[in-house]
Amino acid sequence: MGSLRKIIKEELKDVAEVVHPEDINLSSFKMRRILNPKIWESDDKIDPDVRKVLLKIADDFMDFLDVAWVKPTDITMTGSLANYNWSAYSDIDLHILFDFKEINENEELVRDFMDSKKKIWNDTHNVKIYGFEVELYGQDINQEHHSSGVFSLENNEWVTKPNHSEPDLNRKKIKDKASDIMSKIDDIIDLFQQGEYQKVLDEYEKLWDKVKKMRKAGLEGEGEFSYENMVYKVLRRTEYIDKLNEIKVKSYDALNSM
Repeated sequence: MGSLRKIIKEELKDVAEVVHPEDINLSSFKMRRILNPKIWESDDKIDPDVRKVLLKIADDFMDFLDVAWVKPTDITMTGSLANYNWSAYSDIDLHILFDFKEINENEELVRDFMDSKKKIWNDTHNVKIYGFEVELYGQDINQEHHSSGVFSLENNEWVTKPNHSEPDLNRKKIKDKASDIMSKIDDIIDLFQQGEYQKVLDEYEKLWDKVKKMRKAGLEGEGEFSYENMVYKVLRRTEYIDKLNEIKVKSYDALNSM
């Protein structure tokens, strides 16, 4: 057990003890003049080769889902690469839309199934388009979506066309909240290094529940550019969410190993 703790400590040696707001760089959160030119030929036209590849990937994902008795209502691309706020950190969010009720009357069961399939696919594959990772999602047509840019690959047209308006970001609030959560994650990592595996799992559940509720409230309130969602993006871009999930899994394994 000591050797496992030593390995994790070495892997996480770059984690700071305390993250200060002034340490957080928000320079990647800015609006561009144009959509990403590798993906888009113009503001209204996606590169046809990119579209073809994405539709092929979507078809392969549908084969993987194995729900052939139901046809998707649309295949869409969303996220920052369907918007003017793209950056080197952007992913291509590829959504396959279904009416979940047509798959099974137990919509919660279908949602759990889609989440599991999404995780397996995204963990197994590392497909990139011009360096941008492609993330697959099975989405219910009745699920509220908060992105300000949604492009239908099936119909080759915008569902929700983005605009150039610069969001009014409360940068101080974003930095303060992000640094607070990042410091809490560092505290959880410290608990692991002390061998407090059950405490890690308990603290993980509390913190992750707060993060999910925070983001949900932000998306449902001010939308994609709410400070809550921007905090979540900071946590992703700095890989703190990955670190939190990693330490949770390793704590569970350590706690249940003999």
